[in-house]
Amino acid sequence: MNLGKTLYVIDRKKWRLWLAKNHNKEKEIWLIYFKKSSGKKRIPYNDAVEEALCYGWIDSIMKGIDKERFAQRFTPRRPNSVLSQANKERIHRLIKQKKMTAKGLTAVKHVFDESSKNSKCIIKTDILKSLKEDKKTWENFQKFPESYKRIRIEWIEGARTRPELFKKRLNYFLKMTAKNKRYGMVQ
Repeated sequence: MNLGKTLYVIDRKKWRLWLAKNHNKEKEIWLIYFKKSSGKKRIPYNDAVEEALCYGWIDSIMKGIDKERFAQRFTPRRPNSVLSQANKERIHRLIKQKKMTAKGLTAVKHVFDESSKNSKCIIKTDILKSLKEDKKTWENFQKFPESYKRIRIEWIEGARTRPELFKKRLNYFLKMTAKNKRYGMVQ
């Protein structure tokens, strides 16, 4: 299997260093990960994505290499590309932490405006009704952070045109919320 250029790092500091030196020169890099079952060190996925966002890069496809390793492709963001809600939340946090570079901010400026920074989660009536059907579920939901609510509601809404998947996602969200448990990348 030909992956092109590859890089193996075990922490975000080394990954950020590579991005600082190469984000304007390279068109892609395949970041090598050891599978957790190997017991070998690797950069955590979330750290890799956050550092990439800081330099205007994004993660995409993964490919298996062998029994112990896989690779994930990272590339510069395309102009005017869509950001997932999870990445929007990451970027807001990275901006507050002053980790975003000028290149990273330029790559996502089309997505952000002042009105969206603290926007409340907008929930369609059918989802809201489902949340309110159980008192405990509704109470738990109201205590969740706005960023988590936005990510989960967007995830459910992303399946609106596929009724079975929409129902499955909504039911899972309701089940977890009733237990007062958050799930996914945001903890």
